[in-house]
Amino acid sequence: MGQAFAKKLKENDYDILLLDVREPVDKVVIGEFLKCDISSENDVSGVSDYLNSKNQEIYGLINNASCQLEGLTDELENYRIDTYRKVLEVNLVGSFLLVKAVIPFMKKQEFGSIVNIGSIYGVVAPSFEIYEGMNITSPLVYSVAKAGSIHFCKWVAAKYGKWNIRCNAVSPGGLADSQKGGPEFEKVYSSKIPLGRMVNSTEVAELVNFLISDKSKYITGQNILIDGGWTAW
Repeated sequence: MGQAFAKKLKENDYDILLLDVREPVDKVVIGEFLKCDISSENDVSGVSDYLNSKNQEIYGLINNASCQLEGLTDELENYRIDTYRKVLEVNLVGSFLLVKAVIPFMKKQEFGSIVNIGSIYGVVAPSFEIYEGMNITSPLVYSVAKAGSIHFCKWVAAKYGKWNIRCNAVSPGGLADSQKGGPEFEKVYSSKIPLGRMVNSTEVAELVNFLISDKSKYITGQNILIDGGWTAW
């Protein structure tokens, strides 16, 4: 999704800064890349120094990092505590550190939009029957992390609204262009959705672009579901 967001924002003349603990796999990426472990306070401090050196306005921050570790989808009774902790560090500590880094810039300029990427599974429990016989499942730590991310945005929105700083969450359903279950899983999943299909990253990017822009200047503290009606049942 990150590159889908970057492409859409670039089309609207935003400069893009990408943060990741790993170098990009593709030589050509949209946006300027800065290596950073977002769960490291020292690394994020380096990002703050970098932003200070640029002397530019910060229109938005998108918290979109994920953590795919060995054992991520293990059963709860066999789950590794180090895996659980690391996923929470990346999703919750990482988002906290990045928001902490950009808030001083946004307070000074008196505007800014923060978007946390949540999930429908941060709102409702998974329907585990769709995973039966498949090679994937929905791990507990993913739901916990996304629920925390959604509520974090509400706290930030309430606290910093007086500086015209907005914070919202975008919670997609299953992504057609990044799901790992294959065509059979997509068919089963789509049968549960009123619109009859999974969402695409480009559609999520349209919503994120809207929330970063001034077109959404009176929207804050919201979790916007983009799930084709999954949670309407």
